[in-house]
Amino acid sequence: MISTEWLWGIGILILAAALIYAVMRNRQRTAAEKQLTEAATKANYRAEERKDSGRPVPGAGERAQTMPD
Repeated sequence: MISTEWLWGIGILILAAALIYAVMRNRQRTAAEKQLTEAATKANYRAEERKDSGRPVPGAGERAQTMPD
């Protein structure tokens, strides 16, 4: 039977291999893919700004209340 230490070691090696694979794969994006990502991000920000601008500002239509002395 495999000891706990060996299982931890194997698990750590598998995790490290998966992380290295992910980093290496992400670095191979082309310039077109990077531009597409940037354009989609900007579109998401613009959509969020449009959505937020349609909401009323809290307290904008209310008269200011003065504090009693």
